[in-house]
Amino acid sequence: MRRSSRRATTRIDNPRLQLTKQFGGQLLKNSHAKTARPLSLKNMMHVVLSSESARGEWAFEKSKNRKIIDSVLKTQARKYGISLREIVCSGESLHVLIRLRKRRTFAPFMRAVSGMLALMITGAAKTRKLKKKFWDQRPWTRVVEEIRGYSIIADREILEHLKKIGLQSQPYPLRI
Repeated sequence: MRRSSRRATTRIDNPRLQLTKQFGGQLLKNSHAKTARPLSLKNMMHVVLSSESARGEWAFEKSKNRKIIDSVLKTQARKYGISLREIVCSGESLHVLIRLRKRRTFAPFMRAVSGMLALMITGAAKTRKLKKKFWDQRPWTRVVEEIRGYSIIADREILEHLKKIGLQSQPYPLRI
């Protein structure tokens, strides 16, 4: 059986964004993944985790939750040898700028981070299960081509693109 080499993408007007390799999130809603998630050891990666449940007491902007997010990301990054460049909370989404040292560490890092954040923010446990899923969709990632001076907050074009495909609710994120 032959696999198709098409990539799940959306129509993008900006040529700079057309050249980026992106994967996951809303892009996988209408199709199954036909290619592997692009990972880069040379360039940084922009990772977005989104949750509509992150409102009120579970909001990412709350100081208690910001401390949880910061500590979980830093401990897991140290454990898996991933360097964190920037952590940004934006409404119901969490933006992280990372740099990988080994390809095989990305999947366990994302599993650990997403699981720990969902448990610690909601207070769920083995005996207190959640009624519905905390994360809406799979993590959205893209390889960031420009390394020097890149900031998620300063990149308005990518934030508008994320808003367009439904991964971003607020236009201006908050830095941790």
